[in-house]
Amino acid sequence: MSTIHAELIKAVELYQQNQYQLARGQFEYVLSQDNSCLIAHRYLAEIALIEGTAKNHIESLIASLAAHPTSSETSHTLGMCYQQARELPQAVEQYRHALEVLLNTPPNHSYKPKPNVEFDTEIHESLLWQTLALFRQANIKSFATAGSLLGIIREGAILPFDKDIDIGVDWGQMEQAITLLKSQGWHEHMRSYDLINPRCFAHPDGVTMDLCGFGVDTVSQRTICGLWMSDIPFEWNRITEYPTINLVEKITPHGNVWHLTQPELTLNALYGDWQTPDPLFDTILCAKNIRSFSLLTQCFVYSRLYKLCLMSEWGKLEHTLNQLSFFDKHDILINKLTDKAKSMQT
Repeated sequence: MSTIHAELIKAVELYQQNQYQLARGQFEYVLSQDNSCLIAHRYLAEIALIEGTAKNHIESLIASLAAHPTSSETSHTLGMCYQQARELPQAVEQYRHALEVLLNTPPNHSYKPKPNVEFDTEIHESLLWQTLALFRQANIKSFATAGSLLGIIREGAILPFDKDIDIGVDWGQMEQAITLLKSQGWHEHMRSYDLINPRCFAHPDGVTMDLCGFGVDTVSQRTICGLWMSDIPFEWNRITEYPTINLVEKITPHGNVWHLTQPELTLNALYGDWQTPDPLFDTILCAKNIRSFSLLTQCFVYSRLYKLCLMSEWGKLEHTLNQLSFFDKHDILINKLTDKAKSMQT
């Protein structure tokens, strides 16, 4: 084994151990010896994505992709860098290119999915009600939403396959809610993935929360939420539309909280048939109330489809594609993905 190859393996191991500063130094050393090393360039960009500095790696990834045009992973990473840099048209182009390349690449049967994180429903549900009671005491209009609301209404408890808790708040009170959360030990997780809505928080107990801001569109007067970035045209965002939010007080063992007066209307807007359990439903991609196939929506859709292909999760890929309602039926790439998902299951 060459010295450079050994150093590269060490760098990848450091990255996998989340020792990003040490890994960065190791990858930079590898590039000082061989500036054409595709893996080193890609991993340095991955570290920059975590740190919020991915824009600085766009040029090096473009050069790497020119030298290695069949590297789907490099194209996907470049798409993520463009997305973080708010260059969404270029991000969409790269995500689609990554999918095109991957479709013509033999499946990676050696891929090992990450183990599922154990989900303690009791701790999650307790923190959900505690936080809602805290917000109520501070007169912050808040309520359980998304998967948390679905579990409470349909199952009477947090869904066992959920991964976080979801709380909706008045968009005008977001900063007040964030300040209160931080005073209770919550900290913002991964810069909320470069979004201003929702904001993602982690608790010392290991619970994560999406704090979703609900506002009113000044033009349509519709209640809106979704995935929003700063410094882009607002119509580029992934915007979801909801019925008017009306709240009523509810008594819980943790104190009084706000609760939606007609939660079924919100669930119907988001899920459609919310009464039928569907553990494979992808809320980000398949929500029924997405306003349009906007640029940020496309970024999340194509990136998620890429990861499903990479993991060879063909059943979930087909299920997801069947639920997407805003694709052009003549989109050649999507038709190829659908055919691939079906053929890999026969």
